[in-house]
Amino acid sequence: MRVSSVSQTQGYGLEVQRRAIEQYCEVHGHELLSIEGEVKSAIKSRPVFERVKRKILEGKADGLIAYRLDRVGRSVKDLAVIADEFQRAGKALIFVQNAIDTSTPEGKLLFNLLAAIAEYERTLLLERTKAGRELAEKQGKICHRPRKEIDPRILKDLKQKGVSHRRMAQILGISRTTLLKRLDELGLR
Repeated sequence: MRVSSVSQTQGYGLEVQRRAIEQYCEVHGHELLSIEGEVKSAIKSRPVFERVKRKILEGKADGLIAYRLDRVGRSVKDLAVIADEFQRAGKALIFVQNAIDTSTPEGKLLFNLLAAIAEYERTLLLERTKAGRELAEKQGKICHRPRKEIDPRILKDLKQKGVSHRRMAQILGISRTTLLKRLDELGLR
């Protein structure tokens, strides 16, 4: 089970997922070894999920049952990688709300169809966003954050003092990526 915020741990979130998973196991005759819950948002680190996945891939369970596709993967690519790992290990992925069981031919087909549709929708969204940005730029609108000016002398001074890139970015109040771009522009990296 996974929810994106602490507020979702009460009521609808984890409890609904728990009941649905338990009911699915009861109806389909699966032995439920454990129910694991995780509260994470956009953070990439998912220690509970990684621990559970490792146990399954090591052979301590036949598969993973989750409430919905989006409780397991953050993107189509992420889901595809996870599904491929499970398939190569002969493990099932079951999504209760989506009625998908990848241990069956129909489940594999449905999983791949939904992944393909999601990928298509993502591509359309990116195309519409690009077209909208191009139109806005033609109309003279600024479609990016304004460039933050940084005194090159400060960068040179920090570099000469041996300050790390991470610390330099903190001092200047910019991202490390922006810092590296500026250092490259000045030939200081």
